[in-house]
Amino acid sequence: MKNLTLLIIFLASCFVSAQTINGSVYDSISTLENIKITNLSSKQMTTSDVNGRFSIAGKIGDTLHASSLFYNEQKLVLKDYHFHESVVIELKQIFNNLDEVQLITPHKETLADIETVQVTLKNQFAEDRKNNPHLYSKQPTTGGIDIIQVIGLIAKLFENKDKYVAPPFVAITLQDLEALIETSQLFDKKLLTNTLNIHEDNINLFLQYLEAKTIDSELLKENKEVYLLEIFIKSGEDFKQLVDTFNAKNKQ
Repeated sequence: MKNLTLLIIFLASCFVSAQTINGSVYDSISTLENIKITNLSSKQMTTSDVNGRFSIAGKIGDTLHASSLFYNEQKLVLKDYHFHESVVIELKQIFNNLDEVQLITPHKETLADIETVQVTLKNQFAEDRKNNPHLYSKQPTTGGIDIIQVIGLIAKLFENKDKYVAPPFVAITLQDLEALIETSQLFDKKLLTNTLNIHEDNINLFLQYLEAKTIDSELLKENKEVYLLEIFIKSGEDFKQLVDTFNAKNKQ
């Protein structure tokens, strides 16, 4: 009976000393949503809202743990003053957790620049004309070769060539991806949840993951859907593996 009384007193004292901690999470740019906040002492857990704010019960000496897939984890031991002001937790982004994306520019056959060709030819002919002036005198009979005319003809050949100008590279943004999910019949939430097995709570995080891959916005065009779908499938597999690894690490 005495032990039971002591236990009740102990639990009551713990309950009384526990208070609500209010705080916010941000990085170097803005506040952060869906950051996991865990009280390691009481095992309670919550997540930051769209404005980066969170509330969790705790007491002096408890340790708060902030974690996310794309940010370095942060721990905070609660002091007395934390209960009288808003707790601020700053996280730094992890860049090497994402698959390294290398943009390899495809080999393009370089066409000689017309001005460079003209200058080079003129220099060569000028040097040759200096060394062999007799070859460049006006021919008395028809059928002679007009070297200057030859240079002009070569120039016209280059001028008539169509020059390919590659469109400027523009990456797909998070807003582009969100609009795609809302409007496309192929890239909808069913594709993410049923086909790619992305949990509905992680859809926004997955779209951020896709944005970080710097995908060419040309793939948003209707005739490029197959290529974009291939990227979605491969990225879905990689993202799910990251999430599974993260969850397994946090269960240890």
